Amino acid sequence: MMTASRGASRTRIDRDWEVLSHEIGIRYAGTAGEQHAADHIELQLRRAGLTGVHQWQFEFPNWDFKRCALHVGHGKPTRRIVTARPMAYSVATPKRGVSGRLAYIQGGHPYDFDQPLRGRIALLMGSLMLGDQKVQDRILASGVKALIAADARMPSDWTTSNGASPAWMNGYDVPTVGISYMDAVRLAELAATGPVQANLTIAAQSFPARSQHVIGEIVGRDRPDQVIIISGHHDSVWGNVGADDNASGVIFTMELARLFGMRGRPHPRRTIRFISFGVEERLSVGSYLYMRSLDTQQRKRIALMINLDVGSAAAGTDVAMVTGTPSLEKLVRSVWAKRRHPIDVQTAVNPYSDHFPFNIVGAPSLWLSRPTLTGGGYWTLHSTHDTTEHLSSAVLARTIDSTAGLLDRIANAPRLPFDRGIEAGVASEVRQVARREYRHPWSLESFDYTRQ
Repeated sequence: MMTASRGASRTRIDRDWEVLSHEIGIRYAGTAGEQHAADHIELQLRRAGLTGVHQWQFEFPNWDFKRCALHVGHGKPTRRIVTARPMAYSVATPKRGVSGRLAYIQGGHPYDFDQPLRGRIALLMGSLMLGDQKVQDRILASGVKALIAADARMPSDWTTSNGASPAWMNGYDVPTVGISYMDAVRLAELAATGPVQANLTIAAQSFPARSQHVIGEIVGRDRPDQVIIISGHHDSVWGNVGADDNASGVIFTMELARLFGMRGRPHPRRTIRFISFGVEERLSVGSYLYMRSLDTQQRKRIALMINLDVGSAAAGTDVAMVTGTPSLEKLVRSVWAKRRHPIDVQTAVNPYSDHFPFNIVGAPSLWLSRPTLTGGGYWTLHSTHDTTEHLSSAVLARTIDSTAGLLDRIANAPRLPFDRGIEAGVASEVRQVARREYRHPWSLESFDYTRQ
């Protein structure tokens, strides 16, 4: 097993946070910032002594906006909602915007659409509901001019950037803007006192762009055909330096590469592949395309994927989500218990990070995170509050060291110490979630860039 002297370096963690979140800063997919981050990661993986280090380039439909303005009010819409920001891949409005009476559709239940909606601007609580094709179909059929959606995962009073998948928004031609949770509450309360008029203006466009993964590995000495993937993602949302989401996951990946790639350390029995993914913030477009690039045999060789996404908050609670088998969950519990590392271990399905595309093809995963709110939310999520001042290198180092203990157990065991695969009930849930919310694949050729 790995000795304490070979544990994660808090000095290196802090230095990498400085580079990724301060020197580079915003790493929005398809931009120079994302590419600079990939170059830094590639350099660190090479320094760690990994083999086959390279950047895997790919194309994807990108999106950006230049202007967004939302005004509301009784009578004339004169009060501007400053937290308004377009949903990723939203279509543009005419230059003068679109105007209409506000209609509150709550969470998008079928009965919410029984009210008159044609020509109105709707308010939806729960921006992730747009991932549900049935809700999206109701919106399109209702005849609303525009949609205002609040991210209901956190009761914040500030702007957040709402990610979306190209598959969610391709063919969806309703201008859509996100506002803070508390602005949505105040807007619903205003509508309860009398008719509210709204005007929305969005200047936005979609265009083809390029992103990249950074990949390197340590080839197993006995079972090179059995692969363990360690991953994070280096892109961030629009206007956000993404210190926790997900420079944390990138540093997690680089530190584990350094620990297992140390000179003089024997290669593990199994192959360990380290990947920093691009374009995670669009429903893991990058990870999905990488998974699609693997043939059937390559997919079957993946013994486990360990993915960290948002895991370093000073005030938070560690969570380990297993999508696999009971024996894998038992192994995770035993490793963290041996280290007396408090963590909530559960078997569940989460489609909102880079492990999920691999679950779709039957590969088990361990998703590590550190929520900051009761119920699993993150108060800094997708906001300008996602900075290093709210993070702890000691917290991340502890998670890295516990993961290193698990990785040692799995990579060096004579036989795989858990049943590979995903148990039937969980696999059925993976398929249901993929059909309902994921809705990949898409192709560059099928994406409509002319709607903007």
